[in-house]
Amino acid sequence: MTHMPSTSAECFHCGLDLPRLGTITTDIQDEQQSFCCNGCAQVCEIIHQSGLNSFYNFAPSSRSWDKPEQAPEDAKLFDLPEIQADFVRQRPDGTYQAELLIEGIHCPACVWLIEQALRQIDAITYAEVSLTRRRLRLRWQPENMKLSEAVLAIGRLGYQAIPYEEDLEQKANKARRQELLFRMAFAGFVFANVMTAAVCLYGGEFFGIEPRWRAVFEWYSMVLTFAGIAYSGRSFFTSAWKAIKTFKPNMDLPISIGITTSFLWSSYATIFPSLANEGHVYFDSVSMFIFLILVGRFLESSARETAGSATRHLLALLPRSARMVLDDGHEDIIPLRSIQKGNILRIKPGDRIPVDGKVLDGHSEVDESIISGESRPLSKQAGSQVIGGTLNISGQLKVQATHLGHESVLSQIVELVEQAQDSKVRIQGIADRIVPWFVTIILGLAAATFIYWYISASFAVAVMTAVTVLIITCPCALGLATPMAISIGGGLGGKLGILIKRGSALEQMLHLDHIVFDKTGTLTRGQLNVQNKQTLVEDKAQLWQKVHALERASEHPLATAITNTLQAYPADDTLADFNNVSGRGVEGYFNNNILRVGSLGWLLSLGITLENDILKTFEHEENQGHTLVAIFDEQQLLAWFSLGDELRPEASAVIRSLQQQGIGVSLLTGDREGSARAIVAQLDILQPIQVIAEVLPNEKADKIKELQAQGLAVGMIGDGVNDAPALTQADVGIAMGQATDISAHAADVVLLGGLDKLPTAFSLSKQTMRTIKQNLAISLGYNILVIPLAVVGMIHPLFAAIAMPASSLLVVGNALLIHKRVKG
Repeated sequence: MTHMPSTSAECFHCGLDLPRLGTITTDIQDEQQSFCCNGCAQVCEIIHQSGLNSFYNFAPSSRSWDKPEQAPEDAKLFDLPEIQADFVRQRPDGTYQAELLIEGIHCPACVWLIEQALRQIDAITYAEVSLTRRRLRLRWQPENMKLSEAVLAIGRLGYQAIPYEEDLEQKANKARRQELLFRMAFAGFVFANVMTAAVCLYGGEFFGIEPRWRAVFEWYSMVLTFAGIAYSGRSFFTSAWKAIKTFKPNMDLPISIGITTSFLWSSYATIFPSLANEGHVYFDSVSMFIFLILVGRFLESSARETAGSATRHLLALLPRSARMVLDDGHEDIIPLRSIQKGNILRIKPGDRIPVDGKVLDGHSEVDESIISGESRPLSKQAGSQVIGGTLNISGQLKVQATHLGHESVLSQIVELVEQAQDSKVRIQGIADRIVPWFVTIILGLAAATFIYWYISASFAVAVMTAVTVLIITCPCALGLATPMAISIGGGLGGKLGILIKRGSALEQMLHLDHIVFDKTGTLTRGQLNVQNKQTLVEDKAQLWQKVHALERASEHPLATAITNTLQAYPADDTLADFNNVSGRGVEGYFNNNILRVGSLGWLLSLGITLENDILKTFEHEENQGHTLVAIFDEQQLLAWFSLGDELRPEASAVIRSLQQQGIGVSLLTGDREGSARAIVAQLDILQPIQVIAEVLPNEKADKIKELQAQGLAVGMIGDGVNDAPALTQADVGIAMGQATDISAHAADVVLLGGLDKLPTAFSLSKQTMRTIKQNLAISLGYNILVIPLAVVGMIHPLFAAIAMPASSLLVVGNALLIHKRVKG
């Protein structure tokens, strides 16, 4: 690398003018190239050494980006756990995920370069950059790489990575909107003044105006209009130039051509009035067109921001501080960020719960409607789980913090909804492919219109008619039709307790004709409760007190259900020599007399015999799918419990709703067939459903395949963990997402509010797809109607300037109506 006087005009990497002295030259692929600074030279060398030199094929030739930032010297700070706490989280597969804002991104070529460079690092499993958000989502194997290595790699490319914080993104969005507002305001100022001059010109034509004053008004309008184009309209030309360089025409291309053509013709008529036969000038039309387009884009930007942040407002519900209970029993008010796992917090009535946690003491009702959409408050007591952001209503709770930051329910909801809003559906892909061809056809049609009117009328008429064709057409509405509906539909789903993890699920749900339900935790509550109990001794109360003492000492789920049933009987405190017999049950001594609580098999293995009527009762209970628990001593059966899972109260209504829509229903379970049929028998439904029982977890996906082989589009509803293979195999996987199960990554949809949210999910799918089709019809219908009128000269350019952004706003407004069409 050497310093020498400049021999060329531009930097080989960034395209900026080279300095007169001190130009840096480097051999790039055996050719000497010139650079404006060491940074550009280093970046260019890295690009070519990494085999990424095709970057320059993607980048626009006029690469006027800023000189690259040097890699941050404090990159190692990114590896500190306390720094990573706010923007890095561990995924279920053991990889880490970080959200980073990237400074210096200018175009799709920058996105491509960063993604390709990071994907060449073996430890990085995923790297995706959003051009609009300038946000990098990075996943890597922590045992093979430190985050600082990726940050340094990005820095060496000439970009700066900083931790993503919502406040920073909001500031960036605010800055972009502020710039758009300033450009719109200046365009309005120009339009108002040019229109004033136009009134004088139009009035002068009617009442008569001296040529010298006509020239003054025209030159005044030309200068103002040029200023408006240079400042307010420059983004049109920048975007159009990129479209030309990448051979991907966009709407800014015809807009730029229309503005340029109208301004050049009007300027020609102003500068050379005799040659133009004192033709009309259209500075007022140009300035008004720029102003109205910017107004439309500002309103569209506002609507996009509203839709894109449909669930982020949930994070704002978290309180800024919390009451931490100290070891001495006193309380201390601490900031939310200072809470650590294991901290004990006191939640008073009316407080928002600050973090996800477990109730240690107290009893209250909590409003969780922001999570599940369920309007009824839920009872919370010791052992219950609570979710950050929910509202404590009545009592006082002592809560231990268990999940913070990215592990919290609210954070996962926001991430899942954003993931859905960024995804594309099949119909959107069709629209994306249509837009470039649409723009190309419009450009050809405008050219043909110009030629026709130039031959049959005059140059001025031909120019304005062609410009009208360019202006009034609107592929913008076509491009907005799908993403706006998907974004708003996904955001609404989050509010209703339906997390749409993949936008394509909204489209696929509409075509499902068979639904497969898992049993435990889906059709049933997934919680065992005592169904029946019987004592065979006279002193019932004394026996239940002893059983209560034994089961209270056990941690088995069956013991919890039995203990809850025996709350009215105080535990016998004479229990001694408690023993947990693995796979059997529990035993202990009361006044030197042994008592056992356990399985029927344990009782029979000890040689205890049972009468025939008891055996028949037990057989009946087992046929109902119930689990038997025996209470016995050394010689005889003393009592028994039967425990079973309860059907969800909404299960019957949900299945009836599906059957009314002509959707087939199956039950898929690993339980015995008798147990499964006993559950089905409790359903109040229109027609029997298919029962597929005694299926192992790894066989469930095969059963889904068998149904798909019959030509059925199958949806699977399960618990999101044990049913993961089946959820993945199904056309649409739907997980029952309780607070501990939101990370059901195999599913496409997560129902936070319970099974009764399934009909709402179908309604959301139906209304979203209907809205997309309506938006496409609005866009295409608008263009089919106005383009012929513009071609034959029946539409004035001013009307075109109003109609074009109005069509986009109509599409946006129709998408916003999804909120009213879907019943939660």
